[in-house]
Amino acid sequence: MKKAILAATIATLVAAPAASANVTIYGQVHVAIEKYDGFQDAWEVIQDDVWAVKSIASRIGFKGTEDLGNGLSVIWKAETTYDFADGSAWGSGRNAYIGLAGDWGTFLYGRHDSPYKMAYYSTGIEMMGDTILDFKRMGDNMHNGSDLEDIEFWRGDRYNGAIAYISPNMNGLTIAGAIVPGANSGGPGGDGLADAVSLAAMYANNGLKLAMAYESNEDGDDDSWLVGASYTMNNMTLAVTYNEDSGMDDGGGDHEALLVAGSYRAGNNNFVVKYGDDLDSDSDWVWGIGVEHALSKRSMAYVAYADSQDDDSALSVGMIHKF
Repeated sequence: MKKAILAATIATLVAAPAASANVTIYGQVHVAIEKYDGFQDAWEVIQDDVWAVKSIASRIGFKGTEDLGNGLSVIWKAETTYDFADGSAWGSGRNAYIGLAGDWGTFLYGRHDSPYKMAYYSTGIEMMGDTILDFKRMGDNMHNGSDLEDIEFWRGDRYNGAIAYISPNMNGLTIAGAIVPGANSGGPGGDGLADAVSLAAMYANNGLKLAMAYESNEDGDDDSWLVGASYTMNNMTLAVTYNEDSGMDDGGGDHEALLVAGSYRAGNNNFVVKYGDDLDSDSDWVWGIGVEHALSKRSMAYVAYADSQDDDSALSVGMIHKF
């Protein structure tokens, strides 16, 4: 009896601070079995018929708010990756910040997606994102960095030390801006408060989504801009994004890219097709098809296939669970 009372007391004391602080624990488990043709191994040898089990953007996070009164709240988030393929914890850092929120919008600072990246994703262009149909994976990661048939484009970054403002939703329009001090921007010799700059405008209303964004590094020589749009009618969605990049992508140089994605939902199934084209003179392209099946509101299974101009391809079968 005494042990039961003691255990209950300890549980109450531990739970009380979390409850009063309004802390939410959340995350995602995403693991796939994948086969690659045109894969660069650890010894930089290009191989075909390579199989792998991959944990893709699996994560765990903590977030919370505190009501300060008069419509003002403190907000914070701490999120990190967890590898379900090899069991390694606390991998690469994701968004982690603290800030203030009110009727006037949100101010935050820490590690956060740039407004440019927010705009890129806001139209829904990354249907079946993080899977092998993710444009970044089709254009680069599919080949493990071997640069086989890459499509060069800039979708923004997640910056350390970002100082950001996000406006409230104004009849469908949201505006966001961020600056990154030189010591956090990762560029050479930066020492100012705004050595990297990112700006975005996003609109959503009645099935229509629009986005515009601009991002530059500390010296202004490297920059990128994009425009994107999508429209949903009944069970069908079509999304298009155009990007001009000057040195922001890891590949360097000037690039133009056109990304197109479409989906059709039928019951618990969602069918997706995607195409990306690097619009340079030596144009490289990738395409992919996939279907995802909802097992529940929080769990799904999928199968996807991606191919490129040189027939370097990938097949992926995976499951995603959100909590």
